[in-house]
Amino acid sequence: MSKRIQNIALAVIALLIAYILFFPSPTPQLAVRKHLLISFHPIKAVSAEVRAGSIQNDPKYGDLYEISDPDISESFIYVKKSKLGWRVASVGSGP
Repeated sequence: MSKRIQNIALAVIALLIAYILFFPSPTPQLAVRKHLLISFHPIKAVSAEVRAGSIQNDPKYGDLYEISDPDISESFIYVKKSKLGWRVASVGSGP
């Protein structure tokens, strides 16, 4: 019985990881932090300050968010809202 419970627990954990990685985020800040995590900046994903930029509601890219960390080369991130949530649309070193 314990083997079956372990298999169910592993399946639930795998589904949660897939949901976190592949589905849009509920907030734009979480979308930016998830992008940092996937981009191999796990400490920056937790510790960096994410602020709303000066560009909002751009029809092509969405809303601009800035990361205030000089160690990250791509510190300007556009996020766009879809029906399911927020996703990163574009990343760069300048607006």
